[in-house]
Amino acid sequence: MGLRSPSEAIQLPILEELNALKWHTLECELVTPMYGGGVDAATVDLKMPIRVSAIKGQLRFWWRLLAKNKKDDTWDFNGNLKNIRDAEFALWGGQGDDDGGRASQVFLKVTQPKVTHHDLVEYTEYLDASPSNKKLSYVLFPASNAEDKVSNPHKLLNAEKAKFKLSFSLSNTLKNQEKMTQQIVETLRWWANFGGIGARTRKGLGAIHISESWDYPMICQPLTESEITAANCAMSLKGKSANALAQLYSGIQKLSDFRQKAEVGRNKGQAPKPAGRSRWPEPDALRRIQKTHHENHAPEHQAGNVFPRAFFGLPIIFHFVGRGEPRDSQLAPIDGDRLASPLFIRPFYLGKNGKGEKEWASCALVTPYEHIKNMNVSLGRNETYPVWKSDTAQHIRPIQDQQGTDPLDAFLKYFAK
Repeated sequence: MGLRSPSEAIQLPILEELNALKWHTLECELVTPMYGGGVDAATVDLKMPIRVSAIKGQLRFWWRLLAKNKKDDTWDFNGNLKNIRDAEFALWGGQGDDDGGRASQVFLKVTQPKVTHHDLVEYTEYLDASPSNKKLSYVLFPASNAEDKVSNPHKLLNAEKAKFKLSFSLSNTLKNQEKMTQQIVETLRWWANFGGIGARTRKGLGAIHISESWDYPMICQPLTESEITAANCAMSLKGKSANALAQLYSGIQKLSDFRQKAEVGRNKGQAPKPAGRSRWPEPDALRRIQKTHHENHAPEHQAGNVFPRAFFGLPIIFHFVGRGEPRDSQLAPIDGDRLASPLFIRPFYLGKNGKGEKEWASCALVTPYEHIKNMNVSLGRNETYPVWKSDTAQHIRPIQDQQGTDPLDAFLKYFAK
């Protein structure tokens, strides 16, 4: 693609115009460790740990979610995807269909926290070998699997060391656009409740909390169940304490148990093994597809060749142990390498108690996922397989035991127990 001519280039506001704008400041803090976030993957940039571009990317995600799913006077797109796309480019910037590109009408700047290498902690500090308390091992598998983990141990930014200010300003074009201003404020509120910075934010790392917003105090308010339902999302909360990180531990443990724990995601094992065969259909589906299995593990799962754990995100790496079992395989969407999980797990701010202390719950948020039900996936061959079938739930114990309609619906019910 050739370079644009000056007349086609996105017009950026001059410095004098930016200085003349009114800036609104948010007091922000990390409440869980941050993984990565720098230009180099899995690396914390000590000079610029908080990147404006990453925050803007998150805000665009939450704006798009609200634009597609909310239907009220502020969000009146009524599912029209072209109108949503055009409005996104007009507000947040980008190249649309009808012009050479537009500059963002929302400006952000960050007052960086002072961070040194003393504020970094090796990822192993957040792991626990105890089978009953894995802490964040389920989340930090990219660090555990990294080829350079011995020579260059991946480090996380200690949550207690990162308080920063995020300031935002609206262009003169938006001065009298009350609806668009309200969209931005509501987007910031969703990011404050469920967003983060760095990598693995959907599983609670880099979770942020906005403690003060003088011009728009509603940004600091916890979202209500009715507000979440109005955006076609669902949330489950569990527990309450002043320790946000402990609530993340609890939530991640729930996810790990739902997928793998004996008597939940797996059968009870025979000593000395704590867990037996999986209650999910994927292992037996692979045994059928590859036409091989251990003599004691003939495929028997009644759900057939479906892959419901894709609801939790893709790719999935399958690794079998034992003679005759299928070779290692990777499950991925047929039209790409990844599928972002619609499940967010993190601490959820409940407000302050009578002593003025912040209280947190463990939270599982599910964003709209109807598109996953009709997806096909691939194991790297020409064959494709469905993620889901309408009659599948009755044959999958982790779903049936929770009286769920699909994996995510069942998980929300399990999470709350």
